[in-house]
Amino acid sequence: MADITYDVEKKRQERSSLGKEFIKRETVFLHHSYGWETQRRNNLHRLGEAKLLTCAGSTVVILDLVTLEKEYLEGIDNGGIGAITVHPSGNYFAVGEKHVGGSPNVYIYEYPSLRLIRILKEGTERSFSDLRFDKTGEMLATVGGFPDYLLHVWDWKKEAVMLRAKAFSQEVFNVSFSDRFDGTLYTSGTGHIRFWKMAHTFTGLKLQGEIGKFGAIELSDISAYLELADGKVLTGSESGNLLLWDGGLIK
Repeated sequence: MADITYDVEKKRQERSSLGKEFIKRETVFLHHSYGWETQRRNNLHRLGEAKLLTCAGSTVVILDLVTLEKEYLEGIDNGGIGAITVHPSGNYFAVGEKHVGGSPNVYIYEYPSLRLIRILKEGTERSFSDLRFDKTGEMLATVGGFPDYLLHVWDWKKEAVMLRAKAFSQEVFNVSFSDRFDGTLYTSGTGHIRFWKMAHTFTGLKLQGEIGKFGAIELSDISAYLELADGKVLTGSESGNLLLWDGGLIK
């Protein structure tokens, strides 16, 4: 992987000039963050042997579970943090931001040095709602929020888009790769779950998505899901029932 390091402070200055700053960054200093956004999905990740990665507002927080000390990493895009995730190796983590003045970026940091090593651009219009690495750590999936709800699959080391598609027409809570089946992804959110394949077609590699059909079951938001060993998917529902999916249909 090419050795790239971006100047974080320079990037902050570049990005802040695109939006509206209510308080000049140089006039304030982050002393401590007391918050933890409990209503934010997928907001707590293990980082290394004894640390946790989370975020609050426009700040990424690294908590040492032994000393209880916190390390802070302020956002770059001046709009807050949209989503975070950790690389399978534990050597990197990704931060999908929000931006009030343009398209936000995904920033990938090396850990524990906290060097900014990759920037993924134009993945959504306003904010990222979730992002996840595949099991090999070679690909990164991101999903945007309102108004576009775009799903992207990235070759993050090359800072390049591999595939993209409209994930859904309403809020998408989750995106993930299958741990068992190569080229399979899942997204879920408001009133839906969707099963994706990275399919080889005569025009090249495409993302093909199948919407889960609820049939006689009441339509429900899908906040969480679990892939089983045989490829079936187990989800929760607003009614409290567990739903077992097989190829887009409830068993």
